[in-house]
Amino acid sequence: MAGRDLQARERAAVADVVASTLRHDLRNKLASIRNASFYLMRQVKKTDLWNADPRVETFFQLIEKELTSAEDVLSKRAPPPSGGTRPRCSAREGVEHALAQAQVPPSVKVVRELTEQGGVPLEVEDLALLVRCLVDNALEAMPRGGTLTVRTRDTESGVCLRVEDTGEGLAAEAYSRALEPFFTTRPHHAGLGLSIVHRTAVRHGWQLDLGAGPSGGTYVEIQFTGPEAGAHDRNDVTRGSK
Repeated sequence: MAGRDLQARERAAVADVVASTLRHDLRNKLASIRNASFYLMRQVKKTDLWNADPRVETFFQLIEKELTSAEDVLSKRAPPPSGGTRPRCSAREGVEHALAQAQVPPSVKVVRELTEQGGVPLEVEDLALLVRCLVDNALEAMPRGGTLTVRTRDTESGVCLRVEDTGEGLAAEAYSRALEPFFTTRPHHAGLGLSIVHRTAVRHGWQLDLGAGPSGGTYVEIQFTGPEAGAHDRNDVTRGSK
């Protein structure tokens, strides 16, 4: 059941990133259409056609109306959950849940350094999805084996999660694009894992850092902050939040 739930959340996260990318692209195209329509309207106003056929102005108004309606549809979001206790889970529980679902080859050594005591403001399944995205990305960077290190620790502002690999790393120019949807340096990969993590971090206002690790591989670090994150009420962390 847990594996199916994680897969369902992963599919939903991928769909969210794809939809967001499509909305962005469509907004740009709608803006181009609006600019073209405005230019054509200004040119037509200089001709006799503008006064000779009243339908011309009506059609330009219709174009503007439908563009505005389309932009409103693209801007709609699902309403946030109201009331109730906000989710909060143990970081190490999310890590263990993700590692249990990951397909770690025998050639990869997994190192756990889970020292945090504070909670993370997510359902445990959602945290496991983020960790799974980072773990899968790290494993893909080590096709010939290596060491995967997952660390959690308490900080002054919350909880920090760091996933690091000893793989081949990224080219310098790739780091600036690594969080973009569909960007990948590996053939036959969708390039959505890091984008899902980045999108979630941006939505919650968390800090995300990506860079070259000391071993030459890559690390991704998330600083979970906010009123529900951190070491306060450590004995009352919701275990799995369900």
